[in-house]
Amino acid sequence: MSTISQGYSMLARATLIIVFLFIIQLSSAPDVLSQFHSGGVGSCNGCHISHSSSASVSPLLLATDPSSLCLNCHSGPGSSDAASVFSFDGSALTPGGDFYWTTKTFTWAGGSSPAARHGHNVIARDFALDVDPNKLQGPGGSYPASQLSCISCHDPHGKSGGGTRAGAPAVSVSGSYGDQPMPGTSSGNYRLLGGVGYSVNGYTFNYPAPVARQNPAQPFGESDVSHVDYGSGMSEWCANCHGAVLTNEHQFGSQSFKHPVNNNLGGEIVSNYNNYVKTGDLNGTTATAFLQFVPFARGTTTTEVLDPTSSNGPDSNSEINCLSCHRAHASAFRVAGRWDFNAPLLIDSHPAVGDTGATAGDVSHSYYNRNMGEEFGSGQGQFCEKCHATNTP
Repeated sequence: MSTISQGYSMLARATLIIVFLFIIQLSSAPDVLSQFHSGGVGSCNGCHISHSSSASVSPLLLATDPSSLCLNCHSGPGSSDAASVFSFDGSALTPGGDFYWTTKTFTWAGGSSPAARHGHNVIARDFALDVDPNKLQGPGGSYPASQLSCISCHDPHGKSGGGTRAGAPAVSVSGSYGDQPMPGTSSGNYRLLGGVGYSVNGYTFNYPAPVARQNPAQPFGESDVSHVDYGSGMSEWCANCHGAVLTNEHQFGSQSFKHPVNNNLGGEIVSNYNNYVKTGDLNGTTATAFLQFVPFARGTTTTEVLDPTSSNGPDSNSEINCLSCHRAHASAFRVAGRWDFNAPLLIDSHPAVGDTGATAGDVSHSYYNRNMGEEFGSGQGQFCEKCHATNTP
């Protein structure tokens, strides 16, 4: 090997060591991690190798594939301030859920809940996450399952409004927490979600990123009093890949179930939501009506008016959206449900104690460490009741 080649090889190794130390530092400090993105693109060296003599490194990523790169920083034990979306025990209790559930199959007498049915099967081979074995493309759309990754939804470079190359102002603050940009600059998209014109794997988005706001004090947590407050556009954004959500009112193929997602809730549903406490108890008040398992959109395009610490229920402007019933990443239940859609009573949900493949932690984490029987009672029906006051949607 020539002296020049040896020099480049040593430089590549040195760069890898520096960058990996940088990633370890980021993953151990959630506040630093949030600053890394800052609503837009982070340091190039945080994700890319400047030079490499390895033909297996493509496109100069610090991982085998894009999702593995994301999980270098976004995996590990979960907490309200940890940026993990993939734990090893189901403890990443984020609003979007935990990709852990796509590795867990639960079986019981007369039933099963396969791992691949629990959410989006992103491909992250460094973390043993692989292609959906059942679907060739996303339901209600045509996005190929063989190309599904974190960057299928999240723009790794954080372009907002098409980016500066398209004439948009530079991004100066995150779009996730309601921060106000400096004059002459803009805020990023909520959670770095791709906007109109975002293109990946030949697939281009037609709908903008949603308006939403998370509590910066608990940037990755979720409860009734600290949660994502959705403004508008979430369902439309999902329709970038799942177009039938809008055009067919959530009806895919031969399914008989229909549920419009881009309409105002209406007076009866608003009243039901605000009065509903649990099955058989309709004595609630608007001021304490919000339930983390059934969020809704406030019906506004103004981030500043959103309050992620509010426990207020909906009003006449509010809307249902896809994430009212589903989690964006994955959950313990089929089709990334926020609750078990197959259990008439929530105490009969799976995973349950005694299920093959289920740990005690799985049972607890499935409902975000809230005990359905103790809190809501043994007769608690599905959370469809929150809007409809009955078990039937």
